Amino acid sequence: MRRVLGEGASTRDRVGIGLIGYGWIARAHAHAALTVDHLAPLERRVELVAVAGRTPERVAAFAAELGFSRWSTSWREVVESDDVDVVIVATPVEAHAEAVEAALAAGKPVLCEKPLAADVEESRHLWLLAEQAGVTNAVGFNYRYFPAVGLMKELVDSGRLGAIRHYRALYLQDFAVLDTLTRPSHGGAGAVLEYVHLVDMLRYLVDEPEGVSAQTSAFVSSVDDQFAAVLELPGNATATLEASRCALGWKGRHRVELNGSDGSVWWDMEDPNRLHVFFLDDEREGVGGFRDVLVTNPDHPQMTGWWPPGHVVGWDSTVVNQWRDFLAAVLDEREVDLRQAGFADGYRAAVVCEAILTSAREGRRVASEPVEA
Repeated sequence: MRRVLGEGASTRDRVGIGLIGYGWIARAHAHAALTVDHLAPLERRVELVAVAGRTPERVAAFAAELGFSRWSTSWREVVESDDVDVVIVATPVEAHAEAVEAALAAGKPVLCEKPLAADVEESRHLWLLAEQAGVTNAVGFNYRYFPAVGLMKELVDSGRLGAIRHYRALYLQDFAVLDTLTRPSHGGAGAVLEYVHLVDMLRYLVDEPEGVSAQTSAFVSSVDDQFAAVLELPGNATATLEASRCALGWKGRHRVELNGSDGSVWWDMEDPNRLHVFFLDDEREGVGGFRDVLVTNPDHPQMTGWWPPGHVVGWDSTVVNQWRDFLAAVLDEREVDLRQAGFADGYRAAVVCEAILTSAREGRRVASEPVEA
């Protein structure tokens, strides 16, 4: 039985948001929750009720800047508050599990930043707890919410690209190297978990991988700073994923490409509103080449409620789109839509990440097989 939103809450016409964390991604979530009200209000307005963080001065400043009614250094105080209806967990990954578990125990819908948890066992535990609690849950895989990625998904699902043969995804950044200029080498989550977006996008756009062969390297950290993986997909298709946080000069070089039997598509996050599309039929008719599609029309995926055609949206818009879907599911007291990642997706992405790490560590092919409930 899903929790009836608003039971015991002090305001019946509002959705009370409790946020755990005060870093840059927490700021993005708070901004997005407020933007939903300004862009396409739902039946209940959003109220930023409480935020928790470890350092009093930082969390107090964060609360004042973003408009939270109050702040605390105790995340339990936020999770257990009667006027908090929805909990967002945006802490470092090692702190996800405890806060998510407490929110589920309180019967409150949860949006947890990616990755869902620190390892596959924790991820499966949280997924099963969410199933038992029967509350709406989501993981912050916001890259699904780029309109161009949505159009790519529609082209794949419609069969216009034919049978998928190749999938390639790349994510290059240099922040780990630049960080060492101001602070010592760090540990924490490695690149495989940090770039779990690549795994989720593969699963979302194409299919569940069946096997993995991978390699990792540590350059400035005590954990993996880079990985490259070849993944086997159903139907004899192949995927390659590569990511690095030590690729000097790149700030967000994220590119996805699919090649099918009847067409191809590719997308670049540094030019996020364009989808490049090739159809074999165009080649046969003498007009072959990639079409340059500006994905800003009102009928394009996730563009409803935004701006007139040609007025582009950005990375922050994906977080807004994610929140709009999540809150709509919360208000309807149901699971999130298929285009949004739930805790089951967070767990299955963790299975693939674990297979990548195991393959790299043991130098062998590893099967990727999620264990269902």
